[in-house]
Amino acid sequence: MVHVRRRSDGLPVVWVEVTMIIIFYYTYTATRSVAGGSVHSALTVGWDIMRVQADLHLGIERGLNHWLQGVPALAVVCCYYYATLHFIVTPAVLVWLYRKRAPRYLAARWTIVCTTVISLTGFFLLPTAPPRLLPGAGFIDTMASFHNWGWWAGDSSAAPKGLGGITNQFAAMPSLHCAWALWCGWNIARLARHRVTRVLGVLYPGATVFVVMATANHYVLDVLGGWFALGLGAVAATVVMRLAHGQRRSPGRPAGHDDHLTGRPADRDDDQEDQVAQVAQGHAQAGQAQVGQEQAGQVGEPAGGAADQPPRQQPHLPQPAAIVPAGVPTRPALVWPPRG
Repeated sequence: MVHVRRRSDGLPVVWVEVTMIIIFYYTYTATRSVAGGSVHSALTVGWDIMRVQADLHLGIERGLNHWLQGVPALAVVCCYYYATLHFIVTPAVLVWLYRKRAPRYLAARWTIVCTTVISLTGFFLLPTAPPRLLPGAGFIDTMASFHNWGWWAGDSSAAPKGLGGITNQFAAMPSLHCAWALWCGWNIARLARHRVTRVLGVLYPGATVFVVMATANHYVLDVLGGWFALGLGAVAATVVMRLAHGQRRSPGRPAGHDDHLTGRPADRDDDQEDQVAQVAQGHAQAGQAQVGQEQAGQVGEPAGGAADQPPRQQPHLPQPAAIVPAGVPTRPALVWPPRG
């Protein structure tokens, strides 16, 4: 029989989980690549976001972009950050949760899955050109400026050279980079044991926000949209887990009934009855031993000393039916004929 779940904690076995994640990732990549929409509508949405941010005094991307361009060493680091950590840290956190924080894994996994699905829906419904693709907006494409320092192409952000044509360049809203980074930081900051690791978890989402805006890949509203998508994903994950838990529960099986994690109530009752029976048997054996000792003492007494000592009263031995567990009230035994 092929087992698809671990008996220790109920999580899917490794090969099932890896297969599901790989299928989901390539489905996401393929869907994202065909969700481009028209160039005109994507540019229109980009300019609309710029105007809204100007009205709200949130247009800080251009200043960050020009400042980063003046620090080439930091710009190259940000390019590598944008092109790699998004695809390294997220799977690493998933593996860590699966192996070290199993009770938290399912909720975290469903959260990121639902968040990604919501983001893909946003890419379909609202194709958005990033700041680096807005003509005349004054932005500098940092990834294109330093493409000779890495493997990415000069016209497709972080896509490898030669594969820029299969990527969607108009997937700025919401920022999936920021959504995944906040998901990683949240889980690391609250579940890691070492203080340094928790600090890195806190810093990771903020560093990602700086990188995506300074490289002219996202707007401020993209960042907020990604965080909002993560919140919706967490709510959706809660609903999915409740529905899945309700389907796994068989009819007539009490809630929280799990034989491989906790003992059954029936087993615990049987243990208690066995303990009571052992206690009662011990009391009976002790009484019989005491009676035997007293009878042996009577047999061994000298004949002349019997008259000098008062006669010993024979104790009334408890009947088998009278042996009850401790704490249960009993009625006094009847003596016949009555005394006095």
